[in-house]
Amino acid sequence: MRQQLRGYSFIEMIATMAIVIIVFGLAAPPFHRMIERNKAANGINWIIRAINLTRISAVDHGSLTTLCPTRDDESCGGAWHDRVMIFTDNNDDRTLNGKDRVIIYLNFPYEGSTLKWRAFRNRQFLQMTASGFTNYQNGNFVYCSADQNLRFARQIVLNMQGRVKRSYDRNNDGLVEDRYGKHLRC
Repeated sequence: MRQQLRGYSFIEMIATMAIVIIVFGLAAPPFHRMIERNKAANGINWIIRAINLTRISAVDHGSLTTLCPTRDDESCGGAWHDRVMIFTDNNDDRTLNGKDRVIIYLNFPYEGSTLKWRAFRNRQFLQMTASGFTNYQNGNFVYCSADQNLRFARQIVLNMQGRVKRSYDRNNDGLVEDRYGKHLRC
């Protein structure tokens, strides 16, 4: 007795592959948007964690603590979206020296994305006092995706008490607005 083999014909296989490709093609854009939204949330949460760690360290160590971008791991300077350091800054010179102590170095998780700090007095560093307040600094951080798409721009606002507030899309147009109701800029 001969056994019959069952399988798919070439045409059935091509039709199945076409359906799979179409389904993946339709799913790719929403999947990409989901990934970019997650990156935006994680990028802004990254700086919130750094701010909170700076504040806690300042209170714990009872001294002025600085959060700033760094190029050389010793002084402030560079871009926020590259590398930052948190350190006790006993002599308030924004340089790691003397009795200063490094708390941590942090690398920004998303290459190509940007993080910008706009602050009162245009300082490109953030300091917390031993009481957990900023050193007379308030301002905001804006996260922008690598492709500069405003749909993925995020912002947090930091007040002088050292508290962080997120900005939201208040008018439901898909773009986050600043406190004045204007869309964020990348």
